[in-house]
Amino acid sequence: MQRNIRRRTFMTTLAMLSVPLFAFARDGNWNTPQDKEKEREKQKEKNKEEKEEKKEEAKDKAKDAAEDHDKVVDGPGTDNSQDRRQDRRRDQVKPKP
Repeated sequence: MQRNIRRRTFMTTLAMLSVPLFAFARDGNWNTPQDKEKEREKQKEKNKEEKEEKKEEAKDKAKDAAEDHDKVVDGPGTDNSQDRRQDRRRDQVKPKP
């Protein structure tokens, strides 16, 4: 009796595992080495494009930062910045009422 149960259990398990395998095979989703190679090439191209976009963004940000630096109200070393610094020092020295 126990031998029959084991055999039935084995056959049932085998049938349960084979059904998804047959369904997967019928869909044709088996990846051949050529398909895998094509997918890798597509991924490489995509990665290259992303890297180039990031480089362009970094260049644009650097250019914007340089332009923003020129828009500073009183850049260091200008006459206005010297005057403002002296005014701040006077304000600190003045006794507050």
